[in-house]
Amino acid sequence: MSALLSRTAGMRSRTERGVTTDDVMKSFRGVRIGRSSVAELLGLSLFGLFLAAIAAYDGESVPARERYPYWQLAMLGGGVIAALIEPWVARLFPGRPRVFAVAQLIAMTPPIALWVSVFPVLVFGRSFTLEKLLWTTPSVMTINVAVVGLAWLTRTALRQPLTKLAPPDGVAPPELRRRLPPRLARARLIAVEAEDHYLRIRTEAGSALVLMRLADALAALEGADGFRVHRSWWVARTGVEAARWKAGRGELTLSDGAVAPVSRTYAAALRGTDWAAPAA
Repeated sequence: MSALLSRTAGMRSRTERGVTTDDVMKSFRGVRIGRSSVAELLGLSLFGLFLAAIAAYDGESVPARERYPYWQLAMLGGGVIAALIEPWVARLFPGRPRVFAVAQLIAMTPPIALWVSVFPVLVFGRSFTLEKLLWTTPSVMTINVAVVGLAWLTRTALRQPLTKLAPPDGVAPPELRRRLPPRLARARLIAVEAEDHYLRIRTEAGSALVLMRLADALAALEGADGFRVHRSWWVARTGVEAARWKAGRGELTLSDGAVAPVSRTYAAALRGTDWAAPAA
């Protein structure tokens, strides 16, 4: 009884909250036949209404009460057949969209042509002949080309946009990150140290040597929360654990245990640094 009341309360809550556009879109994406969504079948139904309305393929002589059901059965039945075939074709041609589209057209056309020739016999009492099947196949192929295009447009419209998340605060800029292994690229940056023609990029997850000029790294770090402290060092403000000053020079102990020298050129400006405030 309590479970029933809980479910009833949940349903009431959802009703009071209302159904949003996102809820509807998620429902359309969630229900599938093969790789086809309900939205694609809805598109096929609308396409069938259009073909019936224009009396496609010399359908003027067919009464509307028969023409409209005919095209609905043809399009929806054909859509289900294509949806059931598509996963099999997709497994044969992964990552080759053009070849897949051609193979899908070839694979789906014969069974759909057979369906379009058989269901009028069952529903409307028409006769079936092999000649009629062969005559129907080219027309089915033509419509299938449009259907594949319609499916592509529908999937493009319903596709979830990729959300590009901003990198965490304190990581290296893109010019440095792309040179690092993933484990280091997503870790907080501590310092950049020049070693001959290389740079040692220090992060909370470790360090790596990369082939890059310090001048290029400093250009990439412009605006970052840190300081140049020596002709061969740049340090992140949040990477500094302790600062010691002596005779116009200094040393900064970093969070990875390294010690960065501070030359006279930069010591005067750094001695009054508020380490709790981002670098200007």
